[in-house]
Amino acid sequence: MNEPPYPTSLVLLASVTAVGLITWSIINPVTPAQAAVEQPAPAVVLEVKTLMEMLGPSGPVSKTDRLLVEAEQMTLKRPQKAASWIQLGDALAQKQRETQAPSWYAQAEQAYQKAWQIEPQNTEALNGLAWVYGGRHDFKESVRWAKLALEVDPTHPISHGIIGDAAVELGDFERAYESYQAMMDARPDLSAYSRGAYLVWLSGDSRKARWLMQQAIDAGGPHAENTAWCHTRLAMMLFHEGALLPAAQAVEKALRETPDHAPLLLMQGKIKVAMDDEAGAIAAYQAVLTQEENHEALVGMGDLHLLRGRKQEAEAFFQRVEKLHLSNAKQGIHDHTQMARFYADHDRELEKALTFAEEHAQTQNVYEADTLAWALYQKGEFLRARKAIEIALRAGTPDAEIYYHAGLIAAAIKDRSGAKKLLARALSLNPRFHPLHSGKAVKALDELAQPLATTE
Repeated sequence: MNEPPYPTSLVLLASVTAVGLITWSIINPVTPAQAAVEQPAPAVVLEVKTLMEMLGPSGPVSKTDRLLVEAEQMTLKRPQKAASWIQLGDALAQKQRETQAPSWYAQAEQAYQKAWQIEPQNTEALNGLAWVYGGRHDFKESVRWAKLALEVDPTHPISHGIIGDAAVELGDFERAYESYQAMMDARPDLSAYSRGAYLVWLSGDSRKARWLMQQAIDAGGPHAENTAWCHTRLAMMLFHEGALLPAAQAVEKALRETPDHAPLLLMQGKIKVAMDDEAGAIAAYQAVLTQEENHEALVGMGDLHLLRGRKQEAEAFFQRVEKLHLSNAKQGIHDHTQMARFYADHDRELEKALTFAEEHAQTQNVYEADTLAWALYQKGEFLRARKAIEIALRAGTPDAEIYYHAGLIAAAIKDRSGAKKLLARALSLNPRFHPLHSGKAVKALDELAQPLATTE
């Protein structure tokens, strides 16, 4: 990949990467205010039974699993040492990144809380808690903890990165650029490059974004998962450019090192569907589902069956999506934006889709705005949909689905010229952008190309 014509020092950073800005939250968190009044507690080890149960019947099988067990043993040997709890928190955080399972946040929070209670000025504990809250999308608390860490160490790169992550999710790109630049200045590494790559991609510069993501991959990280995540992001960028073969190659190369990495497998499934490789797509999605129920994998399987006309099989997977959503709700895991998108995409439960999407009615986040616009369109509220899609389009994010939604919304409000441009833009980015919607985009564009009298 060629180097872009600007110095690294001027390349600003961002991302939703590793630190998992996932759309879930967990109920009953220990709030900082509650914790602050507690005395540093004697260390109480996490219940081994619970931890082992979370690892599953096979017990520790991966490198991270073994690190987890070792870290927990360290808390038994040295319960009064903050470093012991930080080691455990970091292992739990790594486990969450690898599995994408939100249940690990609560465990990680407990470990970081213990460390913080022992050493209130420990930046690793403070940043660990900031990461937990960021993962739950509680950005106010995430930033608060990160700022506490910056009071101790004003140049700490992780603190700046976490503040930047929150800014990205809130749609404040200017603030994100500032924070990621501070992170890059302090320590240019995989974490800083990958964050920057994602922000630059969201801002519409695919070429620079891919270059930066390659820098992240070349820099490497302490865990194979770190690099695997960057490969996933690189493949995502290539996919959105319609470069399916390079995207597939990027994923396959990374899977040789991390064959069970769920995000990589999900990306592979998506690419295989676009390449009309049904067997490959099923294998990828099933590999994820053998680990645990996963929203994206279930939807991907359902869409694949729907694409082939197998409605009954598709519905079985969509029922599992609903069941997973109910299970998440019981655990306090917030997946409303994800479900709003699912409902809107499949023209079901549209009232609920809009209710969920409107939880972010004031959002400046690209994907939340896009989901809101899509739900409003599906409910027939076209003018409100236009306002929301304008926010989603503002940054120039090169995602064909956004342009597809925008095109349909423009057509609905009789902006034929705008609709044609937007739909053409979607198909020019990636003509196979969605198993169910790509064909509809072509059909809509064909209809708009017909003389007005024949279409209205």
